[in-house]
Amino acid sequence: MARCGGGAAPKGPGPAAAERQRLKEALAEQLRQDLDRLLVEGTHSDVTFQVGDEEVRVHRAVLLARAPLLCERLVGRQLQLHGLEPAELRELLRILYSSDINLKEIEELFMTIIQESNTTTLPNTQKNVNCLGQIKRTPVDQNTPSGAVQKGVPGLVGIEEEIPEAVIDAESNKAAAGNSKVETASVLGEDLLMLYKKCCCPDINICVEGKNFQAHRAILCARSSYFAAMLSGSWAESSQEHITLQGISHAEMNVVLHSIYGAILDFPDKVDVGHMLGIADMYGLDGLKEVAIYILKRDYCNFFQKPVPGKQQPVLECMAIAHSLGVENLYAACMKWVGKHFARCFSEKSFANLPTDLQNNCLVTLINSLNHKNAALRLMESDRLINSLPRVKWTETGCGLGSTASRGMCNLYCCKLPTRSTK
Repeated sequence: MARCGGGAAPKGPGPAAAERQRLKEALAEQLRQDLDRLLVEGTHSDVTFQVGDEEVRVHRAVLLARAPLLCERLVGRQLQLHGLEPAELRELLRILYSSDINLKEIEELFMTIIQESNTTTLPNTQKNVNCLGQIKRTPVDQNTPSGAVQKGVPGLVGIEEEIPEAVIDAESNKAAAGNSKVETASVLGEDLLMLYKKCCCPDINICVEGKNFQAHRAILCARSSYFAAMLSGSWAESSQEHITLQGISHAEMNVVLHSIYGAILDFPDKVDVGHMLGIADMYGLDGLKEVAIYILKRDYCNFFQKPVPGKQQPVLECMAIAHSLGVENLYAACMKWVGKHFARCFSEKSFANLPTDLQNNCLVTLINSLNHKNAALRLMESDRLINSLPRVKWTETGCGLGSTASRGMCNLYCCKLPTRSTK
């Protein structure tokens, strides 16, 4: 059974900090690309900007997350804009959808264009519109017994209606956030995650273990190939406002949604990392998969640094997880580390409990790593391993593999010895 996530983020220079920074940059870039593609394809759009004869489809939820003041000025589904070229509009929208720069100037520019385009605007005194800002909000219960998207939530209607803030279930919220602040990969991730947490403008309800999660079709489809197939294809769920998912816990679903919206870098406590790796693969969440692999490297393998006495078991466990889920790069890294430190690993009771094919693979990796420079040293390590193991049932595997390895080392070492010429 894989252990739970929730390890502390590394601080300061070193391989751990460098690995986390690499992960953060990769997640941020993936999120940016997904939102760029969402804008280009216009999937599940609910607002249209018209510039001349050209129409540009956009998503109210994304605008609300990135430019909430702009959404206060929007009424209806179609807006005619003047004094702006289509290419300029697309560039402004691209910045709103995917950039990490300060969006205040872009937002103000949009508001000026809307005001000057003779389109209908809302009075400045309107309330309960910007559910991400400081205007007073009206709470609703996200965990309604029926699980249906509530009628007052403007998922498919104009922004001029109230946009409520959900009262997040305490247990689900704790499961999602863990014991510390969730770190997102970028400012874009922070904005989208706030949109999800505040339950603004949802248009679909996901029920898991009787708990409801209100979300946005467009963002789900942009970030997950599984949801894209379910909600945009020929599945029955594509036309439904309420769907039920099986084979996943509500705590795990919280992690999935936090990853989809915020590109988070950690998992909360009490979440099985190995199981999350399988879920990430099933839901087509490459970013979540990378986070799971990062946590396995960090919490199980200590980024494959020198072994600490008695701490080889987590690496062996990680190797078994990677093998069972087909994560080849992680599996190869674990196997290489085990081969390098075979004397410590083969003496572990957890090694004796590994499947036979994994044990044999470890032996093959060890033998393939031999050369004339390390064969003698490895031979001495193998002899110490065999002599140090107690003669009990579970050590038979380690002794047997150690003996097999010793024969291979002897053969290689003898072959490399210089031969004495005779006359």
